[in-house]
Amino acid sequence: MKMNIRQYQRGAATLVATVVLVLLASLTVLVVNKSSIGEQQRSGIDARSKEVYAAGNAALRYGFYQLMIQYNDNNLATPFGSADGTAIAGATALIDYDPDDDAVTDADGDSDDRFVQGIDSFMLDSRITYTLITDEDEHPAIIEVTAPVVGATESHVQKTISMRVLREDLGSGSTFAAPPLVVEGCIPPGSALGNPKVISDEIAVATIQGDSDDPDCLDPGHIDIVGGGDVGEPTNGNPDTTLMEAMFGSNDAGDDIKIASDLQAAWPIEDRTVFYVTATSPWHDDVGSLASPVILFFAEESLCPSMNGGPVIYGLVYFEAPADGCDNPGSGAATIFGTVAYEGNLNKINANIVMVQVDFGDGGANAGFAKVIVPLPSSWRDFAP
Repeated sequence: MKMNIRQYQRGAATLVATVVLVLLASLTVLVVNKSSIGEQQRSGIDARSKEVYAAGNAALRYGFYQLMIQYNDNNLATPFGSADGTAIAGATALIDYDPDDDAVTDADGDSDDRFVQGIDSFMLDSRITYTLITDEDEHPAIIEVTAPVVGATESHVQKTISMRVLREDLGSGSTFAAPPLVVEGCIPPGSALGNPKVISDEIAVATIQGDSDDPDCLDPGHIDIVGGGDVGEPTNGNPDTTLMEAMFGSNDAGDDIKIASDLQAAWPIEDRTVFYVTATSPWHDDVGSLASPVILFFAEESLCPSMNGGPVIYGLVYFEAPADGCDNPGSGAATIFGTVAYEGNLNKINANIVMVQVDFGDGGANAGFAKVIVPLPSSWRDFAP
């Protein structure tokens, strides 16, 4: 019997080709699966990386807020254990991060808080740490806030995030050392009525953006200036500077003032140094002293209320107003030792208000004055030194 060699050869070739195709298909599946697994791993790492950053940044913000509270609690003792705010550079302090009150204390007495962020649960490794970069009594002082975060279910997911902040006194060099009456714009003719009085031997009435050479911009009207003080003197050389920036050093100072006022809301009125007022009713309380001036900030929604009943105020009285100024600001019959400042134009000043020039200097350098916590630009980092 004669065998068909060629037929067998074709069959063998077909078998070999089939095996090769199967191997190639298997390799392709393995490569695809490996790529898929790798992509899942990368996605998981990316997701957890974002979560740990979010968790760390949340802890940092909590640390900033707690620092603000501890420096505005009507207690001269500071977070660094100093009774008078004079801890030296390098001093450290720790606080627990436990906004939801579920911290667990281990056998060593350390408190770890687990909190949910995305698909993993994270906890603070140890606690939020504060480190003084400068001496505490510097103005401003620099403090580094550090938040080490680690995954509770996946401990390899961890990150230490830190940022430096400035702890400074609320306000600027002009807050307690400005002329008795300061307007952002002008005092139009006919606006000063009644018997307002300014006592000053330097600059009595000043403008931030107005034209000091225009008599129609700063018309003293019925203002009685005692002591020979000047009227119409500009307070700076930049007409774009706002009143808030000139008086407090920042256009965002209103937010800091509100926070400081809220933190002091439960204090006795004689201990308070910051008042953020939104009520439209007249102000009638005596506040401040020569040794402890205050910031009395009337927010825009208060509509520039009057000060009735003869209150005596030491410090800065600031009226926030719409762009064109308050339509009917009522000055009342208060006596202010320090400064009265109006945003926009002062369209009306009347009654028997008395404004007396007093230079309190830095005013807020004492340990009991309101402090603000300001993040230091470019100091954020996500690694340990």
